[in-house]
Amino acid sequence: MDQQISSLEKMSKAIKKGNRLRLLGIVTLVACGVAGVTIQTQNTRKIEERLSDLNEKVTDLNSVTEDMAGNVYDIMEQGCPGNTIKGANYQMYNSAPQIWISGSDKPVTYIYPEEDNTETHISLTFHQSEMWYMWPQGEQTDQTYNWDMVADKDGTLYDQSGNEYSYIFWEASDYGAQISDEGFCVKGSDTAEFLRETLQEIGLTPKEYNEFIVYWLPQMQDNEYNIIHFDGLDPKDIYNQNYELHVTDDAGNEPDSILRVMMAWKASEEYVEMNPQEFATFERNGFTVVEWGGLEMR
Repeated sequence: MDQQISSLEKMSKAIKKGNRLRLLGIVTLVACGVAGVTIQTQNTRKIEERLSDLNEKVTDLNSVTEDMAGNVYDIMEQGCPGNTIKGANYQMYNSAPQIWISGSDKPVTYIYPEEDNTETHISLTFHQSEMWYMWPQGEQTDQTYNWDMVADKDGTLYDQSGNEYSYIFWEASDYGAQISDEGFCVKGSDTAEFLRETLQEIGLTPKEYNEFIVYWLPQMQDNEYNIIHFDGLDPKDIYNQNYELHVTDDAGNEPDSILRVMMAWKASEEYVEMNPQEFATFERNGFTVVEWGGLEMR
């Protein structure tokens, strides 16, 4: 009997001990839960405070942006159509401000003398424009850039160190181009064939117009329409006035034939009726200089 009572007492103590452990576990879990809630609440407050700070900064940034837009509008109202500031051409159109970012992209100048190994001097003078890039590097005097090259009949150029080039490459800020009602509105999917036929009609060779198309087509073919006008064909137009090109050979002779083609274009969601641009026939005679380039009006 005594042994049974002793066993029952031991079981009772074990049960009490187990209950205490379970109770301790429950209390611990509750305490952890409360601490977790407290920490989560603190983190939530920190996040809310950071979001509030961020909202204030966004509000300040919006205010600065509005001030900048107002300044641009003020500049344009004071009469700066056509003014170029680092490639930004500010225009007024239907009494509403527009910013057309534009620049003369990749004009390339080919030199074709009548004889191989002809020393040539090329100079390019800017009026109201700024040089961005050029290759090969020319020597600058004020706003005039000069290259002394040796040219072969096929157009291959060599600098004074014997390095070979296909053409003179340069890019500059906008010359003040405008999209007039004279030109072409072409579906994006038809642009490649249009450029091939039109540039050939203007007077570019397959080598020249293929290089033109390879550069410009990726930017134009996916547009709904492209509005296109060609500058540079008239020696007295704004392109020739602002980008003044002079080429002479070693004897001081100027080219017998010069063709400059600058395509001003912009994308359009709709078809625009335009008066087709007409071109005079270009004939290559003797010492010849050909140049092509383009700019997108945005």
